[in-house]
Amino acid sequence: SKDKMVTSILLGMELASMFPAGETPAKTEGYEGFFHLLGFSGNVETTTMDYIIRDHSSEKFQARKKAMEDAVTVINSRYGQGTAELDMADQYYNMLDRIKPQMHIVDTALAAMRDLGIEPKVIPVRGGTDGSQLSYRGLPTPNLFTGGHNAHGKHEFISVSSMEKAVDLILKIVELYGGK
Repeated sequence: SKDKMVTSILLGMELASMFPAGETPAKTEGYEGFFHLLGFSGNVETTTMDYIIRDHSSEKFQARKKAMEDAVTVINSRYGQGTAELDMADQYYNMLDRIKPQMHIVDTALAAMRDLGIEPKVIPVRGGTDGSQLSYRGLPTPNLFTGGHNAHGKHEFISVSSMEKAVDLILKIVELYGGK
């Protein structure tokens, strides 16, 4: 097997090393994009890696997808065509493109928050949301607060009072639109 054996797990590690180590969810914030290795499993013969690619900029998002394609091309050029395969599907996009033409939705939500004594904090959401999917399907849906804590962790929670405040916000938005 000397100079012939190819261990797929090692190729997976090699492929993962082609992406910047500082561009992961744990090392980025705000509007910075990332490559997120969700799953890595394999054996000598076959390895599967599951990634999420996120970026707020459409151009940078496309560049990240190209980087993924290029990494697979490099592996195949080093070890033979067909050694690595890529199955990539778009999942979430930055919804701002779909919401901008109807910013009154955001403005109304912000006004409703202020009416309820909630000081709005507009921050980027770095993961996929239902609002993103709905916005791209033609129903502009900006993200509102949830009041949740420790998102995506095993200690994630939301208090009843936060859920009640979210209901108050939704009712206030309805009231503001009803008064127009």
